Amino acid sequence: MKILFRIIPQTFLIIAMMMCAAQLTKAQDPVKVDPQHYKVLKETDTVRVLEYKDTAPHKVPRHSHPPYFVYVFTDAQRFFTDCVHPAKAITLTAGEVLSHAAVTHCEETAGPDGAETHVLIFELKQPPKKAARTLKRKRRP
Repeated sequence: MKILFRIIPQTFLIIAMMMCAAQLTKAQDPVKVDPQHYKVLKETDTVRVLEYKDTAPHKVPRHSHPPYFVYVFTDAQRFFTDCVHPAKAITLTAGEVLSHAAVTHCEETAGPDGAETHVLIFELKQPPKKAARTLKRKRRP
């Protein structure tokens, strides 16, 4: 019985510590981690439109996006990483439209100092609902 009184509090303490650690490592909203560069232009219950502008050199801390589309205004070079593994260099071309699955990443400008990145990000808040099918039934005479 004495063992139970020691194990139960220790178990609760370990669970509480794990929950706190999970919250700390959870990636943040990009607008919260980098408000100087991310701006919310429009938000509805299904989509959020963000404008992102920066000038090199600039690093964006770890953040997450739900599934999203990107429209690129300026040619740019960026480094993207999961914040643990080596970064992957990406070249963005003005007028390009990209689509991405949900992601948690860090990013930074890869171009020379003064190089500008300007994009619009369309984050999908929930999967699109399937159109309701209507069945036409034939009436019997």
